[in-house]
Amino acid sequence: MKLFLIFTLSVFPVLVNAQKKDKLYIGLQVQPELSFHKSHYPTVYPPDYSKSSFNIGFNLYGQYQLTNHLYTTLGVGFISRKLNTSIGIDESMLPAPYTDPYATGAYQTTKVVSYRLLQIPVGFGYSFLKTKKTNIFASIAFIPNFLFNTKYGGRIQYPSPGAGDPYPAFKKNYWQGFSLNPTVGLDYALSGKIKLTSTLAYSIVNTVREEECASKQPKLKHTYLQLGLGAKYKLK
Repeated sequence: MKLFLIFTLSVFPVLVNAQKKDKLYIGLQVQPELSFHKSHYPTVYPPDYSKSSFNIGFNLYGQYQLTNHLYTTLGVGFISRKLNTSIGIDESMLPAPYTDPYATGAYQTTKVVSYRLLQIPVGFGYSFLKTKKTNIFASIAFIPNFLFNTKYGGRIQYPSPGAGDPYPAFKKNYWQGFSLNPTVGLDYALSGKIKLTSTLAYSIVNTVREEECASKQPKLKHTYLQLGLGAKYKLK
């Protein structure tokens, strides 16, 4: 991860220098997505089944044209990714004042687990069909995910169903994992400087750490299909 941060910091001077060559774009996208996950973790009984949830994030990025067709991107984004899933909370693992040292298993079972994530996508792309107004492209992005906090919600089973969420959002502040997203997209030029842009991406890889506050500490493995809608501006 240190090597990635060094690489990221080294890219910024390149992007700034690119401004002089009229090859730098600044873009902003809103990113609605469908997240795909299991109904509960871990699988014991009853058998799990596939579920999905709707989430939305955003991404601010710079794009540098290496050649007429090849480009690289560097961005920063945020998403609150909700999983409509059940896990058993081990209260002996919770931070004070919510910890129960005498707990020996799952006293609460969630209906929702939410991750608030900072994302730093680094990508390379190729424009394979360009006209005066349109540009069809494909890209691949490597995205480290930094987890700010996790929220367990939905209440749950104890002491009474429907009594409300018993826990706040617990701070994490660590790297949760990374995503690898192939993407296809379309740009449409409104003017010489402004382009509308749309993308469709799928996470063929999305790694996560173990859920340390859950009984049996499962990994809540999930993938997502993400739409990107926004605009980018060419700098001189």
